[in-house]
Amino acid sequence: MLAVVNQPPIRIEAPVIPRKLVSFLRLNYRDVKITPSGNFAESDLDTAAMPVQNMDWYKEARAKMTPSGNLSLLRKNRNLTQKALADKSGIAATAISDMEHNRIPIGRKSAQKLAEALGTSIGNLFW
Repeated sequence: MLAVVNQPPIRIEAPVIPRKLVSFLRLNYRDVKITPSGNFAESDLDTAAMPVQNMDWYKEARAKMTPSGNLSLLRKNRNLTQKALADKSGIAATAISDMEHNRIPIGRKSAQKLAEALGTSIGNLFW
């Protein structure tokens, strides 16, 4: 028995779609429609990839990063409460809360204890 089924379109979302992939899709799929996502034009389909550090969205996100935000993100990514991080680092939970809310700065000694408790380097708190 032969069944005819309409397949849903293949959706690839990327600001830059590699030239080889575009060629492959056009060669192997007769009704392919390729549309770049976001604010990108058709000409961006053949644009060479660039390092993420050179992309505008990365530069904007990086400019918004703060030690307090990084501390909160690292703690949450490790599924730790402020109390659990306090227990692991030997720093009071209230102090961790104050650091995360940028009420007090993260000092060098605290950064060392926090980084060790989070299993990361001090640089990850300040980059």
